[in-house]
Amino acid sequence: MNLGSNMTTAKALWAGSLCVCVTLVLSLSVDWKGVMSTGGWTGKVSSYSSEREPRIAEDSRTKTDIKGVHIVRAPYEEDNNSADCSPRTDFVFIKVHKAGSSTTTPIVARFALRKNSTVMFPLGRGTLSWPNVPRVNDYVHTPDEVYNVLFHHTVYNKEWMESKFPSNAAYLAILREPFSHLKSSFNYYKLDRLLPFKNRKNPLKEFLRNPAKYPTSGVVGNILVDKTRNAQAFDMGYPLEKAENMESGRDYIQQLDQDFTLILILEYLDHSLVMLKRLMCWETRDILYETQSRNSKTYPYKSYQPTETEREVHRQWSSVDYAMYDYFNQTLWRKIEDQGPGFFEEVEFFRKLNQQVNDFCSRTKTGKDLPTKHIPKSPWSNAFDINHNFCTLLRIDYSSIDSLIRRKQGRPVLKKPCEEQRVPLNPNLYFVLDDRPAFQTLGDVMKYKAKKNTKPLSPTQSDILKKLKNSFLKCKKKQKGMKDHFHAVAGRFKVKIDKLNNIPKDMLDLLNETE
Repeated sequence: MNLGSNMTTAKALWAGSLCVCVTLVLSLSVDWKGVMSTGGWTGKVSSYSSEREPRIAEDSRTKTDIKGVHIVRAPYEEDNNSADCSPRTDFVFIKVHKAGSSTTTPIVARFALRKNSTVMFPLGRGTLSWPNVPRVNDYVHTPDEVYNVLFHHTVYNKEWMESKFPSNAAYLAILREPFSHLKSSFNYYKLDRLLPFKNRKNPLKEFLRNPAKYPTSGVVGNILVDKTRNAQAFDMGYPLEKAENMESGRDYIQQLDQDFTLILILEYLDHSLVMLKRLMCWETRDILYETQSRNSKTYPYKSYQPTETEREVHRQWSSVDYAMYDYFNQTLWRKIEDQGPGFFEEVEFFRKLNQQVNDFCSRTKTGKDLPTKHIPKSPWSNAFDINHNFCTLLRIDYSSIDSLIRRKQGRPVLKKPCEEQRVPLNPNLYFVLDDRPAFQTLGDVMKYKAKKNTKPLSPTQSDILKKLKNSFLKCKKKQKGMKDHFHAVAGRFKVKIDKLNNIPKDMLDLLNETE
């Protein structure tokens, strides 16, 4: 999605004054009496209308520190933005699927690299035990079993995480407006091709006539999953089996509110990041991000806006997701209200600065070293410098930062033996959505034999099965030459990071980008 255009639209919708904004924000009280049985809200503020953002006042105190940014000098004591605090370096970031994680995860990963925080890494590259709750044999252990940070895909589990991370660790996550999330999931998981839709250009209209008609759920790793129903709540630890139990859903959301320091809202990313900076006592440099969308590919129904009937059908189908999003959207704005009038000025400052940094760093595409750019001190940020390394870290994806941290901390990727390697969700969907059992491991794939009394595989399923078997054979060939790299205790094969991710030599300089 285009975050920049969404934020511009939100701003254009609001031309009110600061007092109007504050009046409306004050009305954002979470009232569970307004939650319908379907998980919707009957309160004054719709989660689909953009919250108001005041224009920055200009007076005799206005000064331009950053080109094009008019700053109203507000004393720190007017806001909850004290410079006298220590940055929080222990945190768990729940990386919710299809909720802007390709933009936000590099932010927290860069911070972990700069602070040299001990990250809990999954054995492989992508997920930690998902869709199961984290398991002790699925991550790379440190000698002292001390961990500061987690930012990979996993399912939130309070009891397990509190046993592994410091008691003062902050818990963070990000949520996305549920219908936008549905569109993204439909496209990413290829549900528009997997399910028998007649209208391929806009399968959502067909789906929303009767979502229960389509086999979108399946068992993966002995866990029931569904990428169209309460998928965000699932990543936040709410089981799919309770999809229709709104009383349980409301109780769980209240518990999350107690557990989490902040849940970011993708539709208000800049506001969320400034709030993250303030609550975590980070620097402005820590929340800068690449403005060019990493997943900007278009698809026919990307911009589709549902009818009121379709919206209501989806709200009832994915009621816990809607209730969770509405609750934490309002919670974000209640937190903003508590920050004082300077908050919106800082958001405006951050946007302009972030764009200027992106414009400056775009010159790294030429492959030439950049001169150092000095960013002066502001009411919201200490001075800092931008150089070639800074820009490289801003532009690379989180998997590359992941590799850098692993290399710096001597934390290898540990590959399971081929027979034990898990089959990803995407190919499994072609089977579980056809009422077939999921393949748990590549070993299961090799053992698979179609029984005479079962329905034959479709051409697509046969092709996927062939590719999975080839993956197994390639894996065995590769591991045959890795006997010297076998980790006897973990029962895994060590993989050299630079071989795995092809880290360019000039990027290795980034290993020194720590405090």
